[in-house]
Formats: sequence, structure tokens, C-alpha cells
Amino acid sequence: MPTYKTKKKRGYATVNNDEGVNYREIADVMTALGYPMNHSSARNYVLRVIRKFAETITKEYNIRIDNEKLDKIIKSPTFQGGIADLLHILELKRRESNNSK
Repeated sequence: MPTYKTKKKRGYATVNNDEGVNYREIADVMTALGYPMNHSSARNYVLRVIRKFAETITKEYNIRIDNEKLDKIIKSPTFQGGIADLLHILELKRRESNNSK
């Protein structure tokens, strides 16, 4: 899970999840894999993907929400952690399914 930064009046506050990685680490891995990236680009990519999840959820449940509120939700460490947990579960199920074939 990435490190989360929330814009405050005097800059960004960072909330670090002990089990995760921060945006700089994500950028370093992507660069090592041949996709040059800096930490701010990594953050933008993560937030863009998280936004797609949030938009899909709101459409699925017919929830109307303005962009300002959606931005707060996608930047929430709790929401991001929930999405990460779901992706982890799906990956475990995919691997389990592949191993049973």
C-alpha cells in the first residue's frame, strides 16, 4: 500500500502504512522495470486507477457524488486500503484457480 499524502495548509501530511510502499518506491520499481517514473507520476497513476474503482462503485450502486467529494474519497487511506485488500483477495483467488487446473 502506498504512503498517503493529504494536502494541508502548510504542505502535505504523510500517513505511512507499515505493510506498504510509498510512491517513491513504486516509481523506483517502475523505473527498474523499464518505465521511467518519478514519485509524483506514481501517485497520479495510483489515484487515477483508484478513481476508476470509485466511479465504477458509484455507478453500480446508483450513487450520485460530486467531483470534490469523490476526490476526498479516492485520497482516503481507508478507501485506498480497501481497494488494495480487494485486489489482493482477487489475486489470491486467481492464483488458487490457476493452481487447481
